[in-house]
Amino acid sequence: MFAREELEAIMLGLRYVDQRGDDVLIAAAKAARAKISAVLPPDAAVTLDLPLALPGPSATSFPDNVVELDRLRAAIRAQYRLKIVYADAAGRRSQRVVWPVQIGFMDSARVLAAWRELRGAFRTFRTDRILSVVEGSRYPARRAELIAGLHEHLARSTYEQTADKA
Repeated sequence: MFAREELEAIMLGLRYVDQRGDDVLIAAAKAARAKISAVLPPDAAVTLDLPLALPGPSATSFPDNVVELDRLRAAIRAQYRLKIVYADAAGRRSQRVVWPVQIGFMDSARVLAAWRELRGAFRTFRTDRILSVVEGSRYPARRAELIAGLHEHLARSTYEQTADKA
């Protein structure tokens, strides 16, 4: 059985998905919540209806994606290179070859975190600005190593931004 704090953490995550997830993840969260609810004793079920923790304010809406997130998830799982057509904030289009690693759900946009071949570095791409995707061959790196590298990159970036402001 889950401890109350464990259940709070799970429910907080499910509520976050309800606010920021795509249709696939929202449906999965709903199914998970139903499975959890079915096995909880009544005294623990109160955590589902009367939570102690809530995610921050939800974004009013996310920009629409041209490419379905499920397609990006499939490429991440299969470790396929992707040739994407991407539009920057000004609408300029470019082609990039990336190794998709993770999808991030931010407050006002969703992003694809990926290794960009040309730059030899991690980059993030707003999913609503990915205009098309062509799957390529499997990339040579192990995804677990890429995730570790991405998290190091993000930690360094956060540290550098904080140090710049100090």
